[in-house]
Amino acid sequence: MSWLIPISAVVLIAALGGAAWRVLARRETELPNLPEAPTEDDAQDDDPDSSGEIEITGETQTGPRVRRFLQTGSHRIQEPPSSASILRHDTQARIEEAEVAVDMGTLESFLGDVRDSLGADEAVFWRWSAERDALGPWAWSTPGTGRPRHFDMNAWGPLVKWAAEGRVMHFDADARVAVTRLAAAPVEHDGRLMGVLSVARAEGLDRGREHVKTWLPRHSAQIGRLVSLFEMRRDYARHMRQNQALLAAAHNVQGHKSQESLGRKMCETAVLVSSATDAALVRCRAHDARGWVQYTTPGFKHRGPFEVSPESLTATALTEGTLLLLDDGSRAGAQSLFADGDGGWTKGSLAVVPLKLDQRVMGGIVVGSDERGALTRDECRNIALLGALAATSLEMAWEIEEVSRRARTDALTGLANRGAFDEQLERLLTQADRFGHSVSLILADVDHFKKVNDNWGHEAGDRVLKSIAETLTEGVRAVDMCARFGGEELAILLPQTTLPGAVELADRLRRAVGAKPIAWNSEEIHVTISCGVACYPGCVLTKEALFAAADRAMYEAKSAGRNCVKSGASKPIGIAR
Repeated sequence: MSWLIPISAVVLIAALGGAAWRVLARRETELPNLPEAPTEDDAQDDDPDSSGEIEITGETQTGPRVRRFLQTGSHRIQEPPSSASILRHDTQARIEEAEVAVDMGTLESFLGDVRDSLGADEAVFWRWSAERDALGPWAWSTPGTGRPRHFDMNAWGPLVKWAAEGRVMHFDADARVAVTRLAAAPVEHDGRLMGVLSVARAEGLDRGREHVKTWLPRHSAQIGRLVSLFEMRRDYARHMRQNQALLAAAHNVQGHKSQESLGRKMCETAVLVSSATDAALVRCRAHDARGWVQYTTPGFKHRGPFEVSPESLTATALTEGTLLLLDDGSRAGAQSLFADGDGGWTKGSLAVVPLKLDQRVMGGIVVGSDERGALTRDECRNIALLGALAATSLEMAWEIEEVSRRARTDALTGLANRGAFDEQLERLLTQADRFGHSVSLILADVDHFKKVNDNWGHEAGDRVLKSIAETLTEGVRAVDMCARFGGEELAILLPQTTLPGAVELADRLRRAVGAKPIAWNSEEIHVTISCGVACYPGCVLTKEALFAAADRAMYEAKSAGRNCVKSGASKPIGIAR
C-alpha cells in the first residue's frame, strides 16, 4: 500500500473543516467569531438526502456535506465585523495562530503516515530559515511532545544540515550489519529550499535502504507542496482581511475631523493592513522643512506630538520622498528614528511610507514589527493606499489645527497668548473646585527690558524674549502652560501645584534665565527676571484675586532689588466664589 497522497487530496485536506476542527480543539486554540460547525444530526435534519451530491433543478441546491464545507474549516476567510473595531491586531494574531495550528495538525498527520510507511520511529520536518541561516524542527510525528523524541542531535544533526546545504539525500548507516538508522532528504518547492525531511529509527529503518531511497524524496516533495499551500492560503486570508480593513478605513476616515482621532484611526488601520505591531503618523511642513510626529501607538518610545529631528531616519526618508523598508531595523545603526536619543528601532523590521498629496510629501506613516523581515512591499503599498485615502482629510484637519493654534499662540515667542491663558485658567479653577486641587500662577517680568531695546535695538529685545520663552518652556512640565501677556510680561499656570512647589519652580527658572546669556552680534546680553507667585485656594479665593496676588508679589520682587521671587499671602484672601 502506498502512503503517498496525491496533490488533489492535499488540497482537500487543507480545505475540509471536520478534521481541522478536531485538531484545533485538541490544541485548545481559540478561533474567535467563527460559526459552530453543524453536527451530523443537524445536517440530517436540514436535508434528508445525505449523499452530498448537488442537484441542479433550475437553481443550485447544496447537500449537507457541501454546506458543512462552506460553513466550517480553515479555508473560510474570517470577515471583519462592520463596526469601528474592524479586526484588531490581537484578533488577527489569534486567527492566524489558529490557522497555523490547523495546518500543523494536517502536517503532523502526514508525517505520521511517512513514519509508518518507512518503518521509522519518527519523521521530522526541519524548516529552513534563510534569515537565521539555520534549520529548526518545525513539525514531527510524535504527538504531545515539545520536541522530537527519537532524534539524536549529536549523531544525526550534521547529516540533516548537509542534506539542506547540498540538496541531496543523506543516510546514517552501519555497513557491518546493513542497518540504516536515519535518512534525510531536502524539501523543495519551485526551486526554493523549504527544509529537510528526516526519518529515524535507532534499530534501523524497517523498510530497508532501497525502499527509503525510492519513497523519501516523494514524501519530501509532497511536504514541499503542503507547506507551500499553507503559506499561499494564509497569505490570501491575510490579504483578504487587510483589504477589508482598507475598505472600512475608506468608509470611516471621513468621520474623523480632529487630527488626533484621525491620526489614531490611521495608525490602527496601518497595523491592520500589514504585519506591523506599531505605527506612527508624521506630518511634514515643506516651506520650513520641519516635521512632527502627530500620533504613535504604544510600541514606540515617545508619545506624540513631538518634533522630528532633521537628522533622523524618518526625516531623511520623507525628505527623499521614497519608501524606506528595512528587514532588520538594527542595520540602521545608531541613527535615531524620530528624535535625537530615541534609540532607533532595533527590535525588528521597519518601513517609512511617504504620504503624498498632489505629488508633494505632506507626511508619512512609519510602521514597525517586532519580527525581522515581517513587513513586505505589498503591505507598504497597502499603507500607501491608506495614506492616499486619508490625505485630503488629514490636510484639512491639520490646516484647521494650525489656524486654531495661531489664534491661540503669541506670534513672537510661540507661547500661549492671553486668550488661551484665560481659557486654561478658567478650566483649571473649575477642576480645582471639583476635585480639591491647587492651582498656582507665576508672573515673570524681564528686568530692565527697556535698556535692552535702547542699547541693542528692538530686534535684540525680540531675541531676548524668545530666549526666555524657550528657557521657561524647557523648565516646566507638559501639563503646565506658559503664556505671554504682552510686552515683557510672562505667566506660567501650574495645575495641581501648591504654593511652596510653585515658589521653588519660579526660583529655578529665575536662575536658569540668569545663567543663559543671549548671543547678539558677537556680544552677549545678560538678563534676569523677577517673579511673583500666588496659589488658589491656598492664597486667594477667586480668579481675579489670584492674578492680583501674583501681580503684587511680582512688584514686591521688583522693589526688593529685582532678580528674585516673592509669593502672595499665606492665607486665602478675596471674595468667596
